[in-house]
Formats: sequence, structure tokens, C-alpha cells
Amino acid sequence: MGRLNRDEADRWAARWVMEDGIVWDDLSWWALNRLYGIDLPAGESGGYLHDDEQVRTWLAELRKRRAM
Repeated sequence: MGRLNRDEADRWAARWVMEDGIVWDDLSWWALNRLYGIDLPAGESGGYLHDDEQVRTWLAELRKRRAM
């Protein structure tokens, strides 16, 4: 989908979510919290808790919110 794999995106978002002293606007916080945990496994099946379709839905929602 993008330039980062899921593990890289999770680590990047975690850095910002865990950073003390930063006050995020609502949209940024919403987006960071979607990315943080994007690499969580669904279980023994080897898939992800949040599948590619769900990630695409998040991206569409982000674009919609940014346009407001």
C-alpha cells in the first residue's frame, strides 16, 4: 500500500503516541492511533487483526476528515 511495512508504520506511530508533552489535534491523534497497532497479529493464522480492507477504509476516512 505504501512505503512502510506494517511493522515500520507501527514503530513510527508508537514513537509519537508515546511521546510526552505533545498535544495533537483530533485528526492527527485519530490517525496515529490507527497506525499504532497496525501490525497486531490476528492469531495463529498469520494474518493481521486489521486487514488490508480495513486499512483502506481508514485511509478513505482520513481523506474525508482532512477535506472537511
